Amino acid sequence: MTILVGKDENEWSDLVWTWFHTELQQSQRVFIPSGATALPFYRKMEENPSTLLKSLSFVQLDEILTGPLRGSFKNFFQQNLGAYKDQFEWVSSADQPAEACVLGVGINGHVAFHEPGLPQDFTGGCVRLSSETLQYLKLNEPTWAVTYGVGSFVKAKKVLILARGEKKKQVLQAALSSSGGNLPVSWMLKHPNITLITDFVLQV
Repeated sequence: MTILVGKDENEWSDLVWTWFHTELQQSQRVFIPSGATALPFYRKMEENPSTLLKSLSFVQLDEILTGPLRGSFKNFFQQNLGAYKDQFEWVSSADQPAEACVLGVGINGHVAFHEPGLPQDFTGGCVRLSSETLQYLKLNEPTWAVTYGVGSFVKAKKVLILARGEKKKQVLQAALSSSGGNLPVSWMLKHPNITLITDFVLQV
């Protein structure tokens, strides 16, 4: 596992940019996450639509199916990555693994909406969001989502996990400990070709 630390938002985004342009190849399919963690990098993508980035296919990881945030992740991408709107495969229609995988870290150790308690080989489907996730997203019970799972993500040749902020540091530190071995993010950390880009230092 390679761990890279950006001391501020700009340096962090530059590290992600460098990973994309050194680890990925033209025309690959890439899982990418919605949400605030990746947003600084997406702004950089919008400002600098490189030849490599314009060749990729971006696969949506997950989507909320019920409640007030229904469809909000697709909207997020359309608003923040408009320069790439024709390169997306939405989770509602995408059905194949990707060559590369970029993931955020959930507040309870989930990746995409592969929540703790689901089996490690879960490849994807409809899931009921956990109470921790609902509290973080300020949603009510029950809320359903569709998602890819770790069983799909581990098939990627290369994996990048993005994390920023103290809450995500606590989650990752727990995932790296012996007590966090059953968290979905801890399973991904065992991938043979994984890079972790953070704005904090972890004890490994």
